[in-house]
Amino acid sequence: MALPQLDIFEKMRGLYTPVMSIRRRVLVAVARLIREGKPAQAIEAIPYEIITHNTPTYRDCVFKERAVARERVRLALGQDLREFGAHEPVIDHPEPSLTDHRVVEKPYVAVIKIACERCPSKSYIVSDQCMGCVARPCVSVCSKNAVKVSGGKSAIDQEKCIHCGRCAQVCPYNAILYRERPCESACGVNAIGADSEGFAEIRNDKCVSCGLCVVSCPFGAIGEKSEMAQVLHAIRSGLPVWAELAPSFVGQFGPLATPQKILAAVRALGFAGTAEVAYGADIAILEEGEKVLEVYRARLADPTAPQTFVGTSCCPSWVRAARQAFPDLAHCIQDSSTPMVETAKRIKATDPNAKVVFIGPCVAKKAEVSELREARIVDFVLTYEELGAIFQAAGVDPAEIPDEAVPAEASTAGRAYPVAGNVAQAIAAAARHHAGEPLVDLVHRTAESLADCLGLLKEIQQGKLKPVPHLVEGMGCPKGCIGGPGTLAPLNRAKAAVASFAKAAPMEMPKASEE
Repeated sequence: MALPQLDIFEKMRGLYTPVMSIRRRVLVAVARLIREGKPAQAIEAIPYEIITHNTPTYRDCVFKERAVARERVRLALGQDLREFGAHEPVIDHPEPSLTDHRVVEKPYVAVIKIACERCPSKSYIVSDQCMGCVARPCVSVCSKNAVKVSGGKSAIDQEKCIHCGRCAQVCPYNAILYRERPCESACGVNAIGADSEGFAEIRNDKCVSCGLCVVSCPFGAIGEKSEMAQVLHAIRSGLPVWAELAPSFVGQFGPLATPQKILAAVRALGFAGTAEVAYGADIAILEEGEKVLEVYRARLADPTAPQTFVGTSCCPSWVRAARQAFPDLAHCIQDSSTPMVETAKRIKATDPNAKVVFIGPCVAKKAEVSELREARIVDFVLTYEELGAIFQAAGVDPAEIPDEAVPAEASTAGRAYPVAGNVAQAIAAAARHHAGEPLVDLVHRTAESLADCLGLLKEIQQGKLKPVPHLVEGMGCPKGCIGGPGTLAPLNRAKAAVASFAKAAPMEMPKASEE
């Protein structure tokens, strides 16, 4: 039996590759430099610490390998890239990066062009498996006469080919292959193309900073800006820096690192305190449950009125993509504060001087925080990968930290948020609770990639989806937040860890403050 086909994202997940190794070693080196208070000039040595050999290992020359590493150092410091590693210091004036203030600016995700191998764009090609058969079904089905036989083998004229794929479908030897840029394949909003020289190019007017292209490029030619240096500088400066951890944090640092150990390990890094973002998820569940009930009752009152729906607000990539691609439906996507924001509000209420760091699986949260900059609710964003680099730089192993009793801050429903489908189920359950009745005909749908999200909205807009869901859960990453680009754990292990932690919560559903 043939194995199921995996998409490019799933193929790369869970594999510790040289690309991943270099990226993480750069993060560890930068984290160690800040934590140990080394002089800024030490930044220049990092590319040589990462690429220690004098002969090329991964690319055509060692100088190119170091040039790529130096661009990754710039990203780790929150700086813009330099095209093709201009022959200048890694960073002319490092002081702007060595601060306790936010420095990252758009674009948050960028192509390291010197690392880009200019992969071919979408095309069908004939491999050496072609047997030059007499039937030649590939020739017969091509309506554009793009497939010809030359030298006894089939060949495809790329100028004529419209990429319909019919030739590949009928080839009895599976000799016709489809190829495309992995980064382009991973992008659900068609924001990646090629520039005039064939290098990958991110169209920032379309990009929603999901970051999936970062973990899909097998050449490590795309990276995201980090705020790790600023977070560590704030801690080193003695400021009260709080960490709020997204519900997907469980299971991210190995099976021996329990949730309690991870929270204790974060505090061991110098954070003043920790909080569960699942607390904010509980607030969102109650608020959006009320809105779903309003939509449900409005439809009952007037079935002939234009049918609206409630689109969830927790995933910034989905929210941005939906509003960008379907402005006519933008009013359906909720403006509710995200779990990250609600949790940060509680931290600020406890300590108005606190610097709040969201730690999670998401690159897009960096863009969301920029939009909230004036409110100064959340100060920085780190991914689990960046947190792991800080653990390594500090010599802290979460699995070895003694367990500490941590008061439960959220319900089962709030802690289960990171897995696709659980958000809609929780909000629908809250709507039923508000109504005091089963609402058996309440319809909700979940889409768990940006391409699927936009496909679902297209069906709704075109009237092809009947009935229109009362609730639409949008998740920008496959499998939900556990599939975010900043995660460390394999998807199945992460899903199991989330389920176990959610089950241990003191209550199944959140309760309103008056209850």
